[in-house]
Amino acid sequence: MNILRLPGIEIEKVVFKTGSSVVSNRPSVPQRTIEATGFDRRVTAGRDESLYSLALGAATLLPPEEVRNAGATVVATFSNPERFPSLSVRLAGALGVDASAPALDLQAACSAYPYALYVAGRLSADTGRSVLLIDGDVQSPYIDAADAATAPLFSDAATASLVRCTGRGESVFAFLSRPSDALECKAAGPLKMDGFGVFSFVAAEVAPFLEEFVAQTGGPDAIDVFAPHQANMYMVRQLARTLCLTERLATAGAQYANPGSCSIPMALASCGRGGRCLLAGYGAGLSAAAAVVSLKACAGE
Repeated sequence: MNILRLPGIEIEKVVFKTGSSVVSNRPSVPQRTIEATGFDRRVTAGRDESLYSLALGAATLLPPEEVRNAGATVVATFSNPERFPSLSVRLAGALGVDASAPALDLQAACSAYPYALYVAGRLSADTGRSVLLIDGDVQSPYIDAADAATAPLFSDAATASLVRCTGRGESVFAFLSRPSDALECKAAGPLKMDGFGVFSFVAAEVAPFLEEFVAQTGGPDAIDVFAPHQANMYMVRQLARTLCLTERLATAGAQYANPGSCSIPMALASCGRGGRCLLAGYGAGLSAAAAVVSLKACAGE
């Protein structure tokens, strides 16, 4: 395993905004599917909401002066409907971030938050300032309502994090990728998923990948919060048991279903505690990403 190490990265603040439409799965989804996924409802963007409006709404929940003074803006998304201008440039302009500060988008689907956090940490180390990290997707336009494998699962949301390289201690990252069409979305959609293929990838490759990562970074006792991608609540609980982190598991999936990679910062914002965090993204690619970083105890308040 290739471990990448950075001077300590801290998530200073993390907030989120979900789509305003709450859709119940119970009228149309078999009970066994609800029990297997843990999703009895999902949140989707309303008629006047978009990826841009949700992302901007999340960012405005952060302290305005800290946002304006950000050393860079990093956006993780796969669902920006505009090829350019990039969402990061639009958001940085609307939020008053200095035009000389770097702004870029990246796409790693379900694994995107740890990837973006690595980039944000590097930029913070170089600029000496906090970095604005936006992670979000409006997935509903890419979902076929008749597809029982995807329609009950996916939500729309955006998150905003302030990330700083403090230099205290170290943060560690690891990445894994396997070409596969088990979860794919062509340019015009719809999103297609082979649920068994994704589950097999998580069980056969992601779980051992995370076990090795945890073993090389201090073991389970060194982790205060475990925030995995909320792809499926059964899968999440299984991973926590495998890693001996059940008591430190942070989730938001039962309330919001699967909003993509931003499920990780949503879980952090909802957990109400801080410390040394293990973050894990996995899915489309197929890919996986893991990080151990610090979270301020009041980051989600």
